Amino acid sequence: MTSRLSRWFVRLSVLLLVMLSASPAFASSIGISVGAPETVTVGQQVEVKAILVEDGQPVVGAEVALTYQTTFGGRSGSVELATATTDESGVALMVYEQRAAHNDELQIVYLGPGTDPVDSYSFSIAVAEGGAQLYQSESGVEIPFVNGTLVILVISLVWFLIALAAIRLVQVGKAGKVGKLVSDDVGEEGSMWIGVALASAAIFTALGMVIVFVRAPVSNTDLTDPAVYDRTPIGYIDATYPYEGFGLADTSSAQTGDPVVDGKALSLQYGCAACHAPTGLGGVVGVDLIEEVGSFNSFVEDVREGPKGMPAYSESSLSDADLQKIYDFLKARE
Repeated sequence: MTSRLSRWFVRLSVLLLVMLSASPAFASSIGISVGAPETVTVGQQVEVKAILVEDGQPVVGAEVALTYQTTFGGRSGSVELATATTDESGVALMVYEQRAAHNDELQIVYLGPGTDPVDSYSFSIAVAEGGAQLYQSESGVEIPFVNGTLVILVISLVWFLIALAAIRLVQVGKAGKVGKLVSDDVGEEGSMWIGVALASAAIFTALGMVIVFVRAPVSNTDLTDPAVYDRTPIGYIDATYPYEGFGLADTSSAQTGDPVVDGKALSLQYGCAACHAPTGLGGVVGVDLIEEVGSFNSFVEDVREGPKGMPAYSESSLSDADLQKIYDFLKARE
């Protein structure tokens, strides 16, 4: 009887422990509010204040993140813009640069401390037209102790060695040493011509390299007046330029008015050609779209759902109008 009671007691204890460990987590009483501008422009530094309060008191030392929802390649997710920690007033100041021409949903997400869930605060900021994000060009990789003077010295040393080799070849030819080493039948005149030929080849190569270097677009822009140079576009170091955005956002090349031409450009911009080849005939991964394109409605359905491992493209990332152009391009190749 005693052993039976003991077993029941053990079972009851285990059951209570399981129930306690599996008890649901209650939401925290922390409240989040936001102070942010209603309208911004592209390229603007935007300040967002997150204010955390619990039971009427500011929450000090809490870490929060500013995120936004976005869609790329048919996939949606959150992107973190900035993080900050609340001060003694319960305020966390976050700054980000507005890069997109429009904003999806923004959120203030509570990161800690504590494990109780805190409801995120969602809001939106409108983007006005007319702004331009600027970026500053850079000169490239900086290598310590290597400057323009050292590069010029190295190049000068190379040309000096080439010229010295050419002179030595001529001297060898005149001395007749090459002829004596090769054959007794080769006279001094033949040996001299061999040296002259080798020296001419070396000089021709050196001059050719100089001409190529001078005529190259990169160096040519440095050796001529930029005001009259028009062979290629000029990029000035430490200058500011408007930010054009990702390639997917630039559809200017697909506005010719010809749906077939525009559809081909869009198939490249949206990554269709990566799997299905630029011609649409299929590749290592993608199937032949020319044979399986079907009707426009079925084509749109496949693109929206993403069959057989293909990423799904929502209407916000790839519009029906652009899909119609891609469809016309594929149908024209039948």
